[in-house]
Amino acid sequence: MSPVKWFDTRWRDWRAYRLRNAYYGACPACRHDWREHLPDEGCSECQYEIDHEAPGAPLTVCPERAPGVTF
Repeated sequence: MSPVKWFDTRWRDWRAYRLRNAYYGACPACRHDWREHLPDEGCSECQYEIDHEAPGAPLTVCPERAPGVTF
C-alpha cells in the first residue's frame, strides 16, 4: 500500500470514529461547551475568563471531564 493511500485510509477511519463517538453539549457545572474541556487541564474557557478578568468569571477552573470524545 502506498503511503498516500495508507494515510487516506487512516484519515477516513479517524473521521468515522470521531463522528460515531463525538459528544457535544454544555457542561452542567460551568455551562461552557464540552469541547472546551481539556482532558488534563479542565475547562479552557473558564481559564480564559479568569486570565482576562471577564465579568462573571468563575473563581476556579471547572474540573469536569467530558463524557465522550470532544476533540
